[in-house]
Amino acid sequence: MMFKQNACMKLPSFIVVLTLCVVPVSVRSDDGQDSAERQALKHYEAAVAAGRHAEATKTILDYMEMSEGENAPLTVALTQRYGNLLRVEGNLREGIAVLKAARQRGIVAYGEHGIELFAINMDLGEAYVDRDIGFRKPKKYFDDALEVLRENGQHETILYVTSLVGIASRLTQAGALNGALSFDNAGVNIGGPGETLLISGLSSVTQAYGSGYGVLEAYLQEAVELAELLDIEDPYLSAKVAIVQAKTKVLETVYLEVVPASIRGSVSGATVREKQQQADNELSSAIDVLMADAEQNQDYIDIANGARLDIAWLSEDMERMTGFCTSNTLNMASQYPPDRLYEIEDDGSVIAPRFSFRVSSNLFRRMKASNIGGRGPDLRETDRKPQFVPVCIDGRLMAVLINSPKVTIEEID
Repeated sequence: MMFKQNACMKLPSFIVVLTLCVVPVSVRSDDGQDSAERQALKHYEAAVAAGRHAEATKTILDYMEMSEGENAPLTVALTQRYGNLLRVEGNLREGIAVLKAARQRGIVAYGEHGIELFAINMDLGEAYVDRDIGFRKPKKYFDDALEVLRENGQHETILYVTSLVGIASRLTQAGALNGALSFDNAGVNIGGPGETLLISGLSSVTQAYGSGYGVLEAYLQEAVELAELLDIEDPYLSAKVAIVQAKTKVLETVYLEVVPASIRGSVSGATVREKQQQADNELSSAIDVLMADAEQNQDYIDIANGARLDIAWLSEDMERMTGFCTSNTLNMASQYPPDRLYEIEDDGSVIAPRFSFRVSSNLFRRMKASNIGGRGPDLRETDRKPQFVPVCIDGRLMAVLINSPKVTIEEID
């Protein structure tokens, strides 16, 4: 938040401390405070003491709306903070509503392209990713955030490039690569009345695999082009972008695997393998660049090696996966609890008990799409089913159980 020191000094002391102004002012009530400020301070302190941080911020926000107005810069910042705290506390719907209010207030306070709108739009995009309703909605706000940067002369900057890369990564988490089975009959979308067209098996109904890969590729391609211009500021920027770009290609092939051949059309198994090999080469080249300063670039090196492990898994190459782990190229020990980790036999079988929910006992037996009646599954739901994936734990190749219920796993007799 950009506030001048003298502006902070005009505010009530507890407001100053909450908004992290640079003037060190203690929080205390005195006879000079009016009744509304004393009540706000009392409620704020009680909420903080109880760990109810969103409620505490709302108390200050209400006071500022009354004393400074809804569209005052500090009110805008507090509205944004309140929305983000609601997100952290798990109240996504209300958090999004509050962030939208912060956006509208910010537009009044700073204009549609005020630099403060960058963070608000990014927060809204992040909130919609957390909401898990697809990638279109968060994309809208992420695009608005990028437009703010462009309008403020921040296009050819590291901030802009890293924002592009981060957006592509987050949209992947929002399902941009999950794909979808789309059905079209002269512009009629299947669903409701159109469902009967599909069930009746009319040949005029065509099927196609829909994916947001093109959307992600557009962000990443722009990042690639800009990174080349900014190599002087960050000589590793191009390699970092290349890693995210290659990882995105790998993730796309995962979802292509579960799409029936009749839906994929010309995307053959050979094409998928070619994409994986190309991505593996790009990851290897990027790692070579980043190893010049491994300590600084370790996070990206780990991302790249994780993607290469995934490629070996998709290729059912047990020897290569084992090599990744025994060479200590990658160690994911801190990422998974021990009760989710299992040993793997040479043929890919996972040495694990039976569970009270359906899960394959073979590392390579991934969920495949059904094509009964010409229909495929909801891939977003398929992706959430419990399954084993390979991980490197302290030099050992192991299987980790993911997407499983957050309950104690019990063995079935």
